[in-house]
Amino acid sequence: MNKDFQKIGPTVTMLVPYDCNNLCPFCVNKKEYRDISSFDLDRCYQSLDLMNRVFPHNDIVLTGGEPLANLETLRDILSHIEEGHHIYINTTLPVSEGSSIEKVADFLNAHADRISCVNVSRHLKHYVRECSDEIFNLLKVKTRINCVVFEDAKEEATKEKLIAFLDRFKGRDIQLRANYSLLTLENVFDKENDNLFKLISEVCEYKCDLEIEKFRTGYVFERNGSRITYHKTLPFAKIDGVIGDIIIRQTGLIYDDWNEYGAELNINDLAGIRYK
Repeated sequence: MNKDFQKIGPTVTMLVPYDCNNLCPFCVNKKEYRDISSFDLDRCYQSLDLMNRVFPHNDIVLTGGEPLANLETLRDILSHIEEGHHIYINTTLPVSEGSSIEKVADFLNAHADRISCVNVSRHLKHYVRECSDEIFNLLKVKTRINCVVFEDAKEEATKEKLIAFLDRFKGRDIQLRANYSLLTLENVFDKENDNLFKLISEVCEYKCDLEIEKFRTGYVFERNGSRITYHKTLPFAKIDGVIGDIIIRQTGLIYDDWNEYGAELNINDLAGIRYK
């Protein structure tokens, strides 16, 4: 599939109906998986179809939960998404019992033409059960390491752990992320008082700022052949009526924001949506 097209419309983020069984303290989705009785994949497909008719050239993010918890279902989801979308998968890259890194890599490689990037959660502290790093050498699909820095950036121990982490993934695309729960409209664009920005600047070479968007900003660094971005994004997707992400929940219902911030969208809402 030709992925060289301009994104038009807000990102559609679909929460897959499979839990990750992790307890990352910064996760904004975890409460959604406490009651799975109303989860409905068929309704999710109906919502994806509707989104495709309204926004046929936007980005689609599959997150959770854990998109790779059920490879057969993920194959079905990828097949269901129409051509013309950039597809991103947010995953802890799990290898379940009876599986292997080779099987998971083979699955992702087989769908490399549909997947724009696999964003893999790895953190300074092991919040998740991690498979062998050898899997990254097997993958032909583009990957990026996503690390939420939950630790106190002023601590020397955090600096040591960050250096070890960056050395572990030397040469790979790495995104360091601020703790979502601490970000507000007042501090998301603040660089002068950002201790994590200062820490990253100490161990990496600063290159440039990313373009400031309404919901997020970021900074580009380099270290040992790695392109490292420091990303700050708000834990909500709607500001003053402008929507950055449309959320398809595991129930198939469409929302204009995450968790308790969100309200259900209807077709008329979509007709007048603002995303820039």
